[in-house]
Amino acid sequence: MRFPLRRRDGRRRVLPVVAAALCSAAVALGAQALASHPPGSGGGRSGDPEDRRTVPVAASADGGGFALLDATWTTAHIDQKGIHLNPKDTGLVVTYLAPVGRNPGSHDDWVGIYERDRLDKAHRKDWDWVCPNEPERCMSYGAAVVPAGNDGLESGRTYTVAYWTDGASESSGTPAATIDYVVPW
Repeated sequence: MRFPLRRRDGRRRVLPVVAAALCSAAVALGAQALASHPPGSGGGRSGDPEDRRTVPVAASADGGGFALLDATWTTAHIDQKGIHLNPKDTGLVVTYLAPVGRNPGSHDDWVGIYERDRLDKAHRKDWDWVCPNEPERCMSYGAAVVPAGNDGLESGRTYTVAYWTDGASESSGTPAATIDYVVPW
């Protein structure tokens, strides 16, 4: 497929992010399908009302229905929260699940990248809103793109990615979900 030269560079920057978001959404939908029809439940198809019960999606022991499924490195250039000072920033695409019906965009949910197990502002690499654009279209599952900070992530190190809800911060609460990410190079 050939694109005019002036449009080619723009598509190169956007296509990896779009592809990662689509893959993450597919994973999220699959996880929700598995959670709503666990093995042995009959898939909700039998006549027994007990088999048709709803299983909470992404329920965890301490996360209250929140989960981070995956964090994947993206080489796409990310604009940091609308600031166009460093157009070469890269980061992580983070797949999340929230309770069914929750709109993270209307609840000020955000995701941060931290040095491993050091969930405080001093050790935060960077952060971004779960739904920075078009929050009214945000869903209880999806992928958030988080810049990796001006310094980026260091080779071989492990970082903790944390999902914060309702505008909470490191000093005012605990994250709803966390996941570790190891830089693969």
